Amino acid sequence: MPRHVFLPGVGIDDVYTDRAFPTKHADGRPISSSSQPAIMAIMLEQLALQPGQRVLEIGAGTGYNAALIAHLVGKAGQVVTIDIDEDVMVAARQHLAAAGFDRIHVRCADGGYGYPEGAPFDRIMLTASAWDITPAWFEQLALGGRLVLPLSLRQVQQSVAFERHQDHLESVSVADCGFMPLRGDFAGPQRVVPLSQPPGPFVAVEGDRPIDSNALSEALKTSPVEVPTGITATVGEACGSLSLWLALEDPDSCLFSIYGDPSVVDRSAVPLVVEWSAGVMKQRSTRALLGRKGLVALSRPSGGELDRPEDLVPLSIVSFRAEPELVDRMHSHLDAWERAGRPRTDALRIFAYPKGQCVSLSPEARVLEKQWTTLVISRT
Repeated sequence: MPRHVFLPGVGIDDVYTDRAFPTKHADGRPISSSSQPAIMAIMLEQLALQPGQRVLEIGAGTGYNAALIAHLVGKAGQVVTIDIDEDVMVAARQHLAAAGFDRIHVRCADGGYGYPEGAPFDRIMLTASAWDITPAWFEQLALGGRLVLPLSLRQVQQSVAFERHQDHLESVSVADCGFMPLRGDFAGPQRVVPLSQPPGPFVAVEGDRPIDSNALSEALKTSPVEVPTGITATVGEACGSLSLWLALEDPDSCLFSIYGDPSVVDRSAVPLVVEWSAGVMKQRSTRALLGRKGLVALSRPSGGELDRPEDLVPLSIVSFRAEPELVDRMHSHLDAWERAGRPRTDALRIFAYPKGQCVSLSPEARVLEKQWTTLVISRT
């Protein structure tokens, strides 16, 4: 598939690299992009497309993913792609026509409502992270059909392939991922709290937990204290399995991050766990616990071979003027994760029930109450 047709502003030497390219920004942060090809391939495998199927894509982006879907379902299939921004929709339509895929239906709408005119769909796919599963996606998915979406579990994203049953959804595949959040009427309640002027660090949290951003900003100006944990992990585990463990086990867990020019990111106070390039910009993120006047965050060494996802690296806890109890609590979570056998995210089972249903739970299951669904997460 000719990706350069969908990214006309990107040089030919870059366009076929395994990188995401932001294509639209707002308030200094990207809001639309061409996703990394590796995660696109994973999600298309999760979708398990078959010739002749009807597919709804939410988040048209450049149109590249819709073209891949259309190629897989063939001319007997039908593909509808929706984007909330009219300029993005117009550009996607132009790219698709230039690539010979003008049979794809491109619409400008809020994807949270789905596309009732084309329902039921055999497959529904999101290319933006969703905090919850909207009623429309459940209702417009055929029985036995698949919904694949980046699902936000307290700021930890998992690409989940759900299969539709009569009264609920069951996961058949789970993979680590990272996408921009869904916008519109069904955007999640996540708060992004700046800790300095952009492009400075920020924390992302859910709920109405009080946050003293001025105190946290001052804490980041102090000399951090680094505490070795004696635990090693791969980078993939640190930003996936371990990050999800902290998110589900501790209500003070948050995402601590920065996005901007690489030189700004490299000089920032945000400790390194995972970072990636987005065009000419860079993002760095780690998992943290918020205290009253400070925070503690996970950290790992950087440089050379240690940047490979499969390499074991020593983990540290970095304290920014946080109370000692917070350091101890982070350490206890890491120990518990280690004792539990470092549960893999791809071994998770996730069940989604429309709100109000009676749900039977196993003792080890974790429950996340969303607006429209109850998510039950089991580690197998």
